[in-house]
Amino acid sequence: MKKAILILLALNVSGVFAQSPLRLGVHADPLASWLSPKSSDIEKDGTRPGFSWGLIMEYYFHPNYGIVSGLSMTMLGGNILYNVPVNITMGSSGSETDVSLDAGTTVAFHPNYLSLPLAIKLKTNEIGYFTYYAQMGLRHYINVGARATATGSGLAKDNVAKEINLLNMSYFFGGGVEYNIGGNTSLTAGIFYDNGFIDVLSNNDHKAVSNFITFRIGVLF
Repeated sequence: MKKAILILLALNVSGVFAQSPLRLGVHADPLASWLSPKSSDIEKDGTRPGFSWGLIMEYYFHPNYGIVSGLSMTMLGGNILYNVPVNITMGSSGSETDVSLDAGTTVAFHPNYLSLPLAIKLKTNEIGYFTYYAQMGLRHYINVGARATATGSGLAKDNVAKEINLLNMSYFFGGGVEYNIGGNTSLTAGIFYDNGFIDVLSNNDHKAVSNFITFRIGVLF
């Protein structure tokens, strides 16, 4: 009798975990990013490749609706053409140096962020082995470093973290597909568009927001 009770308890516990509304996963996303100027003295001058990787956390309050969050390292970028002379601050605190760049100089920025998304996810029931989803929400960023290279001379992958604001935010939307490979484990793929709405540049004379397209590749458990 005791063995039977223990077996029943074990089955009940495993059933609870099998029906858990929480899913965890990992992702590794290539992306293409650019900076969109919001002031007249600068222009967009190209797109930069980037990358994002980290953890996914999904909590479902309904079989087809859930809240998505996680924690990622996100490497963005963009080229800015300065139509006026500009001073760029490089170096870390205590050893900063201003570099003077001539009008007509293009600077390729490469900011790195710790990013935290918060989104709602809508998904279909499983069709064969496939589930289709749409996702929309906000993404919050903390600047953890930035480098830049300028045409001509002056900057060559130098530390310019002071040129990038500490905090950033964007809204995003997109969709994709999940493919069940057994049990609760699924491969996921998708495409998302992020549109920033907070100024990235710390220079008060020049303003720009960050935009990027992400190609999601991940595994959910």
